[in-house]
Amino acid sequence: MDSVTFSTNDVEHARVEVGRILSPHRLTPQADHVVTLRLAARKLGDVGVVDLDYGGPVRVQPEPLPSFYLVQMPYCGSGVVRHAGRSVFATAETAVVISPQEPFEKEWSAGTPHRLFYVQRSSVDRELQRLLGHAPSEPVRFELGASTTTPQARAWRRGVDFFAEELAHAGDSSLLDHPSVARRFEEALVGQLLVTYRHNYSDELSSPAAHRPPSRLIRRACALIQDHHTEPLTVGDVAEALAVSVRTLQEAFRRDLDSTPMAYLRACRLDAVRRDLRAAESGTSVTSIALAHGFVHMGRFASEYRTRFGESPSTTLRG
Repeated sequence: MDSVTFSTNDVEHARVEVGRILSPHRLTPQADHVVTLRLAARKLGDVGVVDLDYGGPVRVQPEPLPSFYLVQMPYCGSGVVRHAGRSVFATAETAVVISPQEPFEKEWSAGTPHRLFYVQRSSVDRELQRLLGHAPSEPVRFELGASTTTPQARAWRRGVDFFAEELAHAGDSSLLDHPSVARRFEEALVGQLLVTYRHNYSDELSSPAAHRPPSRLIRRACALIQDHHTEPLTVGDVAEALAVSVRTLQEAFRRDLDSTPMAYLRACRLDAVRRDLRAAESGTSVTSIALAHGFVHMGRFASEYRTRFGESPSTTLRG
């Protein structure tokens, strides 16, 4: 668990430190007001919570978020956020959800402390696949403005607040001290985020078909591919092991997951590489990890990795 807490009256110091946690940006105090930044940031796995208050009115012009989603929730005060051609007036009743890869800027009034929740795109994609029963065909794009007053939104916010409180006590008898428990809680928060706030898959999530469980054949096929993803598997190998025809297997993947066996295999390999890159010791190379998980063509691997996770394998390794 990573934790950072600091305060400063220096604009450049504030810009640099917030940029380390979120993304590089320009920070401009408005109307000659003084910045009195207070920040507390906590991160666990793919999820983080930041409490941030600039004190005075500021304009923030970040670079596009590279690989994570950001939810901004003012406690009080107000701000204007412009993102992907839209503008939203953020208040305690209206949160802002920013998706990766699109430029945005924001202006906060004086007295606008806010809580930020951020999560890696790979985690959002993974949870969406579990909810839909198939891999998403394009990135999730949330609507910019989101009410915080609905029952679902209040429930999700309680979960975020509880998560932040437990992170503050990590290592001191916190519920998140056990890695498996922490991972399940992260998954629940991300899943509820997808159910609570509207995005380009919301209609599909709300349809009865989205809740249909995958067939027994697909469950067996996915388990087999996960267990043997380091081997040079073919569709024929998987079909033979499950005693079905290649056509039957392909039809099952298309019907239940809107995918193919080989696409699922590549996704398993990429996810495994990412886990190993994030846990790698100093001196470990990207190539050795990729090779260990069945990738042979490094250029193609790097391209697929960037497409899936929004960053290069070497960036993950350095992080």
